Amino acid sequence: MSHFSTDLIADQAIDTVANMSDHDVKKALFNAGKRVLPKDMDAKRDILVDIVFGDLMDRPGPHG
Repeated sequence: MSHFSTDLIADQAIDTVANMSDHDVKKALFNAGKRVLPKDMDAKRDILVDIVFGDLMDRPGPHG
């Protein structure tokens, strides 16, 4: 079951990656240590969305 705050974070991750150029996506994946990737740009964006989502979920909240 999803929670509204998790859904908002997922939407933010998707929007962040969607607003990036192809070059920026490749650079972000390289910086994240993902060097062996599929050739399909959509698959690369999906991988980056997962990474960004994880980073956003690890961000501390207002209560710690």
